[in-house]
Amino acid sequence: MRGIANMKRRVVKICSVGLLLLVGNRTSVADEPSFWHRCGVDRERNLHWPQPFRSADAAAVQAPFEIMKNNGWKLYNTMGSFCFNEQQGLTDAGRLRLDWVINQAPQDRRQVFVMRGPTSESTAARVEAVQLAISQMLPTGELPPVFITENEPMVSSGQYQTAINRKMINTTPNPRLPAFKGLNAPSNNSASGGGGGGGGGGGSSSGGSSK
Repeated sequence: MRGIANMKRRVVKICSVGLLLLVGNRTSVADEPSFWHRCGVDRERNLHWPQPFRSADAAAVQAPFEIMKNNGWKLYNTMGSFCFNEQQGLTDAGRLRLDWVINQAPQDRRQVFVMRGPTSESTAARVEAVQLAISQMLPTGELPPVFITENEPMVSSGQYQTAINRKMINTTPNPRLPAFKGLNAPSNNSASGGGGGGGGGGGSSSGGSSK
């Protein structure tokens, strides 16, 4: 009797454990997508390939060009050392360059960069001179931001540029086309060949007259 009772207890325990495992397995399966759902997702991905991977590749290719474009505008909008005098005030060339940046550059590119000076005092004086000039040129409205940079733009003196322009003007050929000779005008070779043929004809006529 005791053996039968122990056997019944073991069977009940085994059934209870199996029931718990079955319930837990059903819960985990319900939380995960079904096999057919995964098949549908894979089918849609295959139909739309190479998207969205192509967009990511295009963005990765364009990123270096965006960086170069931003660096180019930054260098172009830089107020270099040639824009300031010995007292770190703006020169005439510096005011003209600043006027172009804040008034003629594209709206999203109107940012001013000031070349760092040899000392912190000179750098502060340059920034103050630029901000003062901006406030005079734009008395109303939002003022463009001013940043400090360490990249000096590549420039040359006005005397050098003037010499280059004069050389270009002096060596420019005259804007004249060569004379038109006509489409039916015979060349030198054809003219000489025709003259030889005429000479042969003259010989035959003289022979005939001698007869």
